[in-house]
Amino acid sequence: MVSAPRPRRPNSSEVHEQHELLRWVADLYYLQQQGQAEIAALIGTSVSKVSRLLAEARRQGIVTIHVSPSRVGDSELECALKRRFGLQAVYVAPARVSEPSVASRVVALMAARVLPRLLPREGVVGFSGGYTVAQLAGALEPLPDTDLTLVPLQGNWVDGGAHLHNDQVCRDAALRLGARALSLPAPMVVERADTRDALLLDRSIRPVTARWSELRLAVVGVGAAPGGLPPDYPSVMGMLSAEVQLELRRDGVVGDLCAHMFDGEGHFVEQEVSRRTLSIPVESLRRVPCVVAVAGGVNKAASLLGAVRTGVPRVLVTDQLAAERLQQLAV
Repeated sequence: MVSAPRPRRPNSSEVHEQHELLRWVADLYYLQQQGQAEIAALIGTSVSKVSRLLAEARRQGIVTIHVSPSRVGDSELECALKRRFGLQAVYVAPARVSEPSVASRVVALMAARVLPRLLPREGVVGFSGGYTVAQLAGALEPLPDTDLTLVPLQGNWVDGGAHLHNDQVCRDAALRLGARALSLPAPMVVERADTRDALLLDRSIRPVTARWSELRLAVVGVGAAPGGLPPDYPSVMGMLSAEVQLELRRDGVVGDLCAHMFDGEGHFVEQEVSRRTLSIPVESLRRVPCVVAVAGGVNKAASLLGAVRTGVPRVLVTDQLAAERLQQLAV
C-alpha cells in the first residue's frame, strides 16, 4: 500500500508572508476601517477568505480585543436602590427591553458576569430553578482554583421545561463552573402536606437538604405575580392551577422566592399549596450570608419590590426598565 505523501511544511519565507498577510488584513479592517469586501478586492480573494483570515489573526494573537472594565454597580440608580432597600449591591443591565423573555436573557448574561465576583472560593452554593437562573447557569464561565458544591434549593417540576427542573439547572451551572452538583430527586409540589414532611426526612434527599444549612451563597429567581406572565412563558407560578392562582391573587401575592409566596409589602403568605411544596425553608434562606436575586422585565417590578422587602435578597441583578420602575414603586 502506498502511503499518502506528507504535507509540505512551509518555509520561513512563506511563514513570514502569511504572518504579514494576517497582520495587514487586520490593520486594514480594525485600524483603517476598510470593509471586508474592499479588503478582498485589495488582496485578490473572496470575502469569506478575508473573514477566515481575521479569525486566524485573532487566534494567533496578532489581534487582541480589550474591553474596558465594567463599572456596573456604581451608577446613581444602582446606588439609590441599594440605599433604599439596604442591599449589599444592585447590578442593572443597561438594556431597555420590554419583552419579558428578552429581558430575562439580558439579566442572565449580566448575572453571569457579576456572579464570579460574589462566589466564594470553596463551600456550598445553592441555585433555584426558573427561566432566568437556568439561562444564567448556561452562560457561566469556568472558575479555576475553586472547590464548590452546588445544590438545588427546591424540587423539580415534571412538566414545563428544563428550567423548572432544579437538578438540571444545578448540573448545568456546575458543568460550566467546574464544580460538583448534588441532586434532589423529589418533586416540587406533592399532593399532601404529610407527604412533603416525610420526603424532607427521607434518606434519599437528606444529603441535599442537610447542605442547606451550609450555604455560603444562594442564587434565586423571582417569580412573577399569579397571572403576571403570558401563557407561553412557563414559570413556577404558572404551573399552579387556575383556582390556586386566583386564591393567591386574593391573598395579595405578587411573586415567589424558591416557591415561597410573598405580598407587595414583603410578607410571606402561607397558603395551602405552600405546605405541599418541597423547598428550602424561608428561615434557612434568611441565614445565607448572600442571596442573589436575578430577575428581569418591567412586568416584574412589583414582584421585585415585594422580594427585596422580604429582606431575603442581599444582591439584586435586573435590567434598566425594571430598575427604574422599581424605583418609582418604592416612592
